[in-house]
Amino acid sequence: MKAELPPPGDPQTLTVLDLSGYVFRAFHALPPLTSTGGEPTGAVLGVTMMLQRLLADRRPSHFVVAIDSTQGSFRKDFFPEYKATRKERPPELAPQAIRVRQIAEAYRLACLEAPGFEADDVIATVVRFALDRGLKVVIASADKDLLQLVGGPVVMHDAMRDIVYGVDETVAKLGVRPEQVRDYLSLVGDSSDNVPGVPKVGPKTAVELLTQYGDLDTILAKAGEIRKPALRATLENNHALADLSRRLVSLREDAPVELDLAKMAPGEPDVPTLRALFRELELDRPLTEIERRYGGAAPRQVEAPIPRAPKPAPLPPVTPTLVSDLDTLAAVLGEASKSAALALETLLEGDDARRSPLVGIALAWREGAAYVPLGHVYLGRPTQLAADVALHAIHAAIEHRPAPLFVHDGKREALIWRRHGLDLTVGAGDVDTMLASYLLRADEHAHTIEDVARTEVGVELDPMAMVIPKGARGSRGRASEAEVERLAAWGCARVRALIPAGIAEAEALEQDTLLGAVYRELELPLARVLLHLEEIGVRVDPAALARTSREYDVRIGKLEEKCAEIVGHPVQVGSPRALETLLFDELGLPAKKRTKTARSTDAEVLDELIDLHPLPRVILEWRQLTKLKSTYLDALPAAIDPRTGRVHTRFNQAVAATGRLSSSEPNLQNIPIRTEEGRLIREAFIAADGFSILSADYSQIELRLLAHLSGDEDLCDAFSANADVHVRTATALFGVTPEEVTKEQRGQAKTVNFAVIYGQTETALARNLGIDQKEARRYIQAFFKRYAGVARFLDVVVDDARRTGFVRTMAGRKRIIGDIDSRNRTERWAAERIARNTPIQGTAADILKRAMVDLEAALTTRKLRSRMILTVHDELVLEVHESEKDVVPTLVRETMENAAKLRVPLLVETGIGPSWGAAH
Repeated sequence: MKAELPPPGDPQTLTVLDLSGYVFRAFHALPPLTSTGGEPTGAVLGVTMMLQRLLADRRPSHFVVAIDSTQGSFRKDFFPEYKATRKERPPELAPQAIRVRQIAEAYRLACLEAPGFEADDVIATVVRFALDRGLKVVIASADKDLLQLVGGPVVMHDAMRDIVYGVDETVAKLGVRPEQVRDYLSLVGDSSDNVPGVPKVGPKTAVELLTQYGDLDTILAKAGEIRKPALRATLENNHALADLSRRLVSLREDAPVELDLAKMAPGEPDVPTLRALFRELELDRPLTEIERRYGGAAPRQVEAPIPRAPKPAPLPPVTPTLVSDLDTLAAVLGEASKSAALALETLLEGDDARRSPLVGIALAWREGAAYVPLGHVYLGRPTQLAADVALHAIHAAIEHRPAPLFVHDGKREALIWRRHGLDLTVGAGDVDTMLASYLLRADEHAHTIEDVARTEVGVELDPMAMVIPKGARGSRGRASEAEVERLAAWGCARVRALIPAGIAEAEALEQDTLLGAVYRELELPLARVLLHLEEIGVRVDPAALARTSREYDVRIGKLEEKCAEIVGHPVQVGSPRALETLLFDELGLPAKKRTKTARSTDAEVLDELIDLHPLPRVILEWRQLTKLKSTYLDALPAAIDPRTGRVHTRFNQAVAATGRLSSSEPNLQNIPIRTEEGRLIREAFIAADGFSILSADYSQIELRLLAHLSGDEDLCDAFSANADVHVRTATALFGVTPEEVTKEQRGQAKTVNFAVIYGQTETALARNLGIDQKEARRYIQAFFKRYAGVARFLDVVVDDARRTGFVRTMAGRKRIIGDIDSRNRTERWAAERIARNTPIQGTAADILKRAMVDLEAALTTRKLRSRMILTVHDELVLEVHESEKDVVPTLVRETMENAAKLRVPLLVETGIGPSWGAAH
């Protein structure tokens, strides 16, 4: 049963807020804002706005604020290493926690703190107090430890993401029921709190043990019965660690706090104190909310969407400081370090972040800008600093900056700086304007600096071609030959635009908490993972490519001979104009489509002509082989970096509106997956010496997501029972038993299953299956009759898109559906297809990204030598060190299968071998 919040204002509900948890979360999630007096305010703003929304929307009759003790935790008394692995608290955190408490007290909320007890213990104590009095409880938190309190009249509400956790949601998140959460945490441990857990017992194993045995005591008592030797041994040998971990994660219900129900009713806010606090901290939005609610203005309409703030004014133009010596650089960095914002862009000679020579660095802050020339080559250029010297000095200033960093395409910047041994990190408090633009406007095709500046601050930036001299015969010039002053003005205008644009984007992401979480928790960390993949690259065997290319030459020649044999004379297969004349004039085939200047011979047209004449099929095969040959077999050897002997593709994070990754230079996403041609190309991707290639591929992830999102019982049952879902669909299409389904019928059912996911029309389905349109319509109707829950889900998705104008993935990624109400039927149908497909395809993309982030962390934490080298569609490719072949495949599979909790199991298929082809 889906958990729900009690109705707003319910007099029988007590809300308890994990204030310490929200302060910590907001501190690490939001930009590090400061007042003009220098006081940090980012976390204060985030928590205050959440608190205001919670009070306004929920109107709690009883409200308690739980706070961590400033005197540490009693858990350190029996385990001094408790939380010892945590980094030292940033100095900016403590004063913000104090300010948030002041604000809570000014709202006349009961703030409870117990010396030596953590906020979680205070919450557990309050929950027990409320249950003893027959009250319902809402725990306002996102802490998984508190899920052990959930059940019956107790729910947990993640107010920042608006997610409600009950029993079913706890099972979906962790795989265990609330009463098993404590034992689950005891088994897996918690690295952030230094809770040891039982060695080598991960989340999946813990869930399996608790599902089979019920609780920790029974698991330990029956450890000797477990068949897996390693698991049996670790459980038998670590009773003490399990018991210690259980003591650490157990929540106390006897925290010494004052429990008086009458004092838990919120009083009238101390509006003068709140006004004074908000003005002192320069928190305009909370102050506006106070004035609106208590200054006589009409109350806020909760249902109304939060409007985007007006476009910020661009920073006023300044004359950039030209940096040609260390003294000037030190003065510039000293001035910049005092500012509330810092932006930079590294200018290159070309587009390759790994290899293109440096030309200069443009820096900007609120009050000024500077340009550091590094690689200008024309005669008469000013003195230039050595690149290593300049970059190390700038990096040191950036690392100790108090202000957020604004960059465009942080992965690109990090790749450039890592060439000089420097780790330029774009953290959760910084702004990557490219990624932010991509999330806020996924439906747009480009997210360049020029696009962002135009959209967010109304500034038109000149392209680089406007400031660099033309090359010989009008060819593209070189940035290094541009005058320093011209390139400085151009580059600094760009980075100065990043600051107001980035602030506007950060504001928009803060207002859309789901999208903000995707930015901070998925896309930013993923950029670091992709950076490593691009650096590592993949080893390619040019000799294998050459052999396959020669084989393709023979096959292509035979296909050309076959074309000539079919029509009785040689055919210019590579000439669209010659094919147009041959197909439509000489052979008299119907022209299905026209371009502006001719009758089309594209793949779609040829596919429709296959049943009318044998020639189109041969042409299609010829085109496929020639494209694969030119794109991969002949091009990949030239893409091998002579310094590394590997191919380093570029992963594009801000392209596909669904959230899918793409790659370029070279594009490795379009290698055929299931064909012999694709396998031959993959055979040339080989492991480094001492390594093997591991391929890990999600099995039918989009159909599994369709089952999860729709909740269709039949479809969910098929996956839960590990049944062949294509066979099950075939029984509905053809009215036969599973045993009677033929291979051809299963193939047709598979096509129908994916046609539903991709929103294909009955016309397209008929063409793909080679059947008439009436039969295709019957197939689709039979599908939806069998899976009625899918039909309802897709209808709801379209209705919601029509009502809101957008759709979301499970993680919260958002896609605007602009033509959903178009009067043009074709445009409207296309928009409806996008609306149906995006939550499925986009969620699959998000899950793969989450798996990549989690797997990178797991490989790093365990200090393994194996590494990810490639991702294609729903597949991850790794190089596995020979000493780790018994460990890494299981780690990869478990990490990928636990990247999301669904109603049906995620299944990952793995293979290992000397090449990608052998492993796939």
